[in-house]
Amino acid sequence: AGSSVGAATDEETKFERPATNFRLLYHPRVQLESISSNAANSDGTINLLLRDVNELDQSATDQVRAIQDVSTVIANVGFRPDSSIFQELQVHQCYASEGPMKLAAALMSGSSSVDCLAQESPGKETMMNPEPSFYIVGMKSYGRSSKFLLTIGHEQVHHVMELLNEGI
Repeated sequence: AGSSVGAATDEETKFERPATNFRLLYHPRVQLESISSNAANSDGTINLLLRDVNELDQSATDQVRAIQDVSTVIANVGFRPDSSIFQELQVHQCYASEGPMKLAAALMSGSSSVDCLAQESPGKETMMNPEPSFYIVGMKSYGRSSKFLLTIGHEQVHHVMELLNEGI
């Protein structure tokens, strides 16, 4: 079968992919306020509500923008964790990654593999902070490291539940 005009053929799978015409729009320094389905269209698009962020202190502003009929979202966030929620608590943060110190040390010492999929959860002891009964889980626990996996996040929640059941 021949390719239709504007279509691309994937040589490895012999799969014909339709051509895609899309606009790429760049929205710097915004935070995602909400995502909603586009009930007006059945084409699978969504609507976004974006809030501008102050460049100096990363605080949210009053400026909000609605973006409609979005088919694809690419988030290249250059992530830096927001630790303001626990800045008054006793949390020892790693200077390099800005993650909790025990977990960051465990991640750095076990980072001999370049394959992030080969990582294992470092254990529940690494979830503890000097602040009693305060735990940081999920992406924020990895600080600026890009190696976070959702399966590790699930294990972290399991570890925290174990700690809470133990009364620690």
